[in-house]
Amino acid sequence: MVSRTDLAVESYESKQTDLIDGVEVAENKNVTRVAVKTEEAAQIIGKPVGNYVTLQVKSFVNDTDIFDGRLDDFSQVLDSMVPKNSKSVLVAGLGNLSITADALGPKTNNYVLSTRHIAEELEKSCGFDNVFPVSTINTGVLGETGIESAEIIKGVVGQVKPSLVIVVDALAASSADRLGTTVQFSDSGISPGSGVGNHRHEISRSTLGVPVISIGIPTVVSTAIISGNNSDTAFVTPREIDRITEQGAKLIGMGINVCLQKSINCRDLFALVG
Repeated sequence: MVSRTDLAVESYESKQTDLIDGVEVAENKNVTRVAVKTEEAAQIIGKPVGNYVTLQVKSFVNDTDIFDGRLDDFSQVLDSMVPKNSKSVLVAGLGNLSITADALGPKTNNYVLSTRHIAEELEKSCGFDNVFPVSTINTGVLGETGIESAEIIKGVVGQVKPSLVIVVDALAASSADRLGTTVQFSDSGISPGSGVGNHRHEISRSTLGVPVISIGIPTVVSTAIISGNNSDTAFVTPREIDRITEQGAKLIGMGINVCLQKSINCRDLFALVG
């Protein structure tokens, strides 16, 4: 069976062994960390060298309160991956807003507080201290823009000059149980569409010149996984995908805010973007 997952933890589990040279795995409650240390290990599990963190969360289908602990868990994981010398961040939402299962990236930026242009004003008018400069962009998709997402982000990085890029995209999983219940963080960058066999240009430190953290939630699973027929090329999504996408976007967007805007109360942050 060809791997059809963007999740490093699933790629590791599919090898059905606890020992892979160059791969380190650590679990702590609802967090699983997979570190791919060597190129040889990367070839074995099919994921680039880097660190992958999987956060298990309660399903968004019936529970929409992100202040139940999920927001704290998310922001703590992200904070552990953000380089300590970061001075500004560009958040890039990938995907097609017209397709619900692919709309996670652009919907996330609805909840990200963009402050690059008003940081000083927020500090003066609202009394906030040390507002972190954040800018956002939604790249659209190649079929609509005629431009690769990687090309758009690289152009913006050249102008805005952030010290870190956070890329948000919907992912594919090999287990239906992970749809809407899993968040993956990675510092290896991202190749949009790789999980569904539609590889686009890589977005990573090597292509942009600045560190890249990718964040995603699985929204689709291959029919080949369900049927056991490797010739199946379609992907399916749960009927609750609209809620999963909207609430997942809220968690990611607010999690980015809480991680970066440490001087602003999380309830105040939600009031500013919600």
